[in-house]
Amino acid sequence: MKYYLQCVQCNHITPDFKAWFAQNQVCPVCGNKHSEAWYEDDPNYTKLPALLEDADTYKGVFKNTFWRYFDYLPLRDSTHVVSLNEGAVPIEQWAFLEDYARSQYHIDLQVYVCRNDLNGGTGTFKDIAASLAASVLRENGVEQYCVASTGNTATAYGRYLALAGINASIFIPEDALQVSEASISAYGQQALRAHGDYAKAKEIAGQYAQKYQVLISTGNIDPLRVEAKKTMVFEWLRQLKRIPDVYIQAVSGGTGPIAVDKGMREVQKHKNYAALQMPRLIMVQPDGCDPMTTAWETAQKQGFQDGFEKQYPIIPNPQTSIPTLATGNPATYPIVAKLVQKTNGAFLRMHERKLADYGKLVAFERNVLLGPASAVCVAGFFESLQKGLLHNGEMVLLNIGEGIGRAPDFLNQLKATSSLIDSVEQCKPHTKSALRQALWQAIQN
Repeated sequence: MKYYLQCVQCNHITPDFKAWFAQNQVCPVCGNKHSEAWYEDDPNYTKLPALLEDADTYKGVFKNTFWRYFDYLPLRDSTHVVSLNEGAVPIEQWAFLEDYARSQYHIDLQVYVCRNDLNGGTGTFKDIAASLAASVLRENGVEQYCVASTGNTATAYGRYLALAGINASIFIPEDALQVSEASISAYGQQALRAHGDYAKAKEIAGQYAQKYQVLISTGNIDPLRVEAKKTMVFEWLRQLKRIPDVYIQAVSGGTGPIAVDKGMREVQKHKNYAALQMPRLIMVQPDGCDPMTTAWETAQKQGFQDGFEKQYPIIPNPQTSIPTLATGNPATYPIVAKLVQKTNGAFLRMHERKLADYGKLVAFERNVLLGPASAVCVAGFFESLQKGLLHNGEMVLLNIGEGIGRAPDFLNQLKATSSLIDSVEQCKPHTKSALRQALWQAIQN
């Protein structure tokens, strides 16, 4: 047996996903929904160093995707793989952020950015999870599936499940982007927009799954999502040759930090990586939907009393301009909060009114057009500097979630130099240096 699933609460073993699906994706002993995949074929991860070779020297068939780590993904037969060249995306060094930290805070940092906007499926962080899910579902003969999502997961699952020949019913909240609904429908899948917020969409999705006996994604602790996203840790070692000291991400549900923890526990099983340490986790939320940050700030003031992670507010119908981050009921906060605490990390808040300023700056300095959730992540870097959370000599990794293609309306907010003219007399040459100064001033203000 290549892999098995183990309950995180009572350690009960489920032999494979066929059995996991048959038992309704819960532990049959204790009823817990959270199980993790582990690999019997190579429990000490002896093959991992070879997989971490550069793409030019690695000879595997999946060298340009996260499927290069097939040995540590819960799929038995590689002929079932559904892939659009996702996962092995470039990690870029962004010197302009390093220069800013040095000039304004006198801190020498290495700043890297994982470019999930370059994923081959939908240009989001969700493509790797959708690829694995589609592959495993196809291998196990699943014909119907449903998922609730604020937008990016919905779109990614819509596309990949369509490629796998699986019928998907995808539930999105009322404020989800129109482009998400249009994409899902165009792929031939069923897009169902709920009258209400993400919690309402999840509620109806759960009822639908029960009524029609359809498999449903179990959300941020779904082993399909976690197993795919854990491979970002492998990619850090492959591309950076080390684990970053700090990991920054915009957070809505929280699969990212859960997957980082899982990936770290896996690589530590190999003797060469046993001493590696988890990065500090810095999670960023917009002020229009910030229940995790609010809960963290309250717990911090109270000295992180026992059980602090179980106390968090629920925001019904969050009023945010970033629908993909509109999770008002953060059910995974208890898990994520403990991980953040364990790593001496933090939850931060950014002001949505400044969102376009961060997008404009990155577009100018790097010629990269970010989606709004990605701009939240970049804002987290500046907030971290301001709050003294980054230290001299550290390597910082920003995980940007999506590109502008997922939120074309946001592109209109990134205009920096446009003018309406009637004649040439109204035109004159411009200098980019003046624009650069204005963009940086907007950030600093």
